[in-house]
Amino acid sequence: MGSTTMSLPSFPAVLMLLLLATAAAAAAGSNKAEEELDDLQYLIDNSHDIPANDPDGWPEGGGGGDDDDDDDLLFQDQDEDLLGHQPQIDETHVVVLTAANFSSFLSATRHVMVEFYAPWCGHCQELAPEYAAAAAHLAAHPHQADLALAKVDATEETDLAQRYDVQGFPTILFFIDGVPKDYNGARTKDAIVDWINKKLGPAVQNVTSVDEAERILTGDDKAVLAFLDTLSGAHSDELAAASRLEDSINFYQTLTPDVAKLFHIDAATKRPSIVLLKKEEEKLTFYDGEFKASAIADFVSANKLPLVTTLTQETSPSIFGNPIKKQILLFAIASESSKFLPIFKEAAKPFKGKLLFVFVERDNEEVGEPVADYFGITGQETTVLAYTGNEDAKKFFLDGEVSLEAIKDFAEGFLEDKLTPFYKSEPVPESIYAPWCGHCQSLEPTYNKLARHLRGVDSLVIAKMDGTANEHPRAKSDGYPTILFYPAGKKSFEPITFEGERTVVDMYKFIKKHASIPFKLKRQESSTQMEEGVKSSDTNLKDEL
Repeated sequence: MGSTTMSLPSFPAVLMLLLLATAAAAAAGSNKAEEELDDLQYLIDNSHDIPANDPDGWPEGGGGGDDDDDDDLLFQDQDEDLLGHQPQIDETHVVVLTAANFSSFLSATRHVMVEFYAPWCGHCQELAPEYAAAAAHLAAHPHQADLALAKVDATEETDLAQRYDVQGFPTILFFIDGVPKDYNGARTKDAIVDWINKKLGPAVQNVTSVDEAERILTGDDKAVLAFLDTLSGAHSDELAAASRLEDSINFYQTLTPDVAKLFHIDAATKRPSIVLLKKEEEKLTFYDGEFKASAIADFVSANKLPLVTTLTQETSPSIFGNPIKKQILLFAIASESSKFLPIFKEAAKPFKGKLLFVFVERDNEEVGEPVADYFGITGQETTVLAYTGNEDAKKFFLDGEVSLEAIKDFAEGFLEDKLTPFYKSEPVPESIYAPWCGHCQSLEPTYNKLARHLRGVDSLVIAKMDGTANEHPRAKSDGYPTILFYPAGKKSFEPITFEGERTVVDMYKFIKKHASIPFKLKRQESSTQMEEGVKSSDTNLKDEL
């Protein structure tokens, strides 16, 4: 059960380390088992052999020590700097959960919202006062006695974070009787309170008078109304179940013809009848499907957005959490939007319910810039692309003129899987570099040392790729860093993921176990020779798959 780390799509900020085996031949000796043990002992004995004058500045013990130590040091100053400037927040009503009390607290409290956070995470720091205010507000209402808002420091409680598949920060889950559900709403006090109140209150509200109906039409941006024969029974139950599946819209039901008329339902129409009202374009959408909860919820999810949705922090959850995953995105600067948006909206009409059409203001610093960077868009030129959604994350670009027919043909080709995906790629680097990622920087000296020990093995290539700037369909990362191994002669198969301890010895054992071509470790006579050898071989390292 994952959740996005921010309202925008989950953009991968990773350094991807790739271990690849080339197809060069290598001889195996007759005493293979003894040689392997001998090689392993040599590696164990020398994994800490770091030149005293190493120009790369490797930290001592990088080959076999605790990989988290350097990372802790890396973030220590950052944590102190970030936390030292935060205003005081009254978190009296936010429960702190750890592995020691997590299960018992959830067993004792039926409804618990839990935020998994990291102290250094900027988005978590922005959420903190809103989350505390929501907790205080809900605690002040006696009818919410069986409810609590809690938080878990995922950097300390790593087992809990793994148990609930926390992929980024903050991740917010709402537990009902111990069963979690993702919270993907806005990170404000009012949004959190409204969302929880809907979860705990009546799923469907009865509307019995015209005055009530007018207040709803005035106050709600979107609303669902069912015109029924009775306010209880099978149809009402299905409507209530649909409401719980669709969190962002209020559901109402009525028996009163005058109320139905205000919602543009003909009083003589056959019941049950459902209408979705919105304040923007396409104000009315009538439901004509089977009166079942899942079908009603899918109808609402597919139609609650306008023909074209402008991507913002507020609209992001409804876009990327929509059951319709495939999207067509228009990137244009604000001054060009009036030229291209009408065309884009017209192109969207035949694909309603099949594709989401999204407008991204390219020169918006809060949204446009980071989203454009994620999709590999440079410059200010108007761009149309197709996106398969966060899980698959394939991208396709429209070539040529941005016209009505071109967009419609492009969207049709996207639906029929006729397009060729695009993958970001940097030029082949002259030298390997270290990105900003703290865990990757911690691994860097160990990984470099492994490469130095194995650089004389012609059948092996030790490489790395910056996942923030490069993509490949067979090099997908679930976190940072990701280490993949591609055995020689099996390049068409999925790579093998390394999940052991990030030490020279463990990575060596992993390669030895999975390599298609047996190899013999070529030893160095001294640290000086090792250093000299690295200088000459660094230029031959390759970024390749």
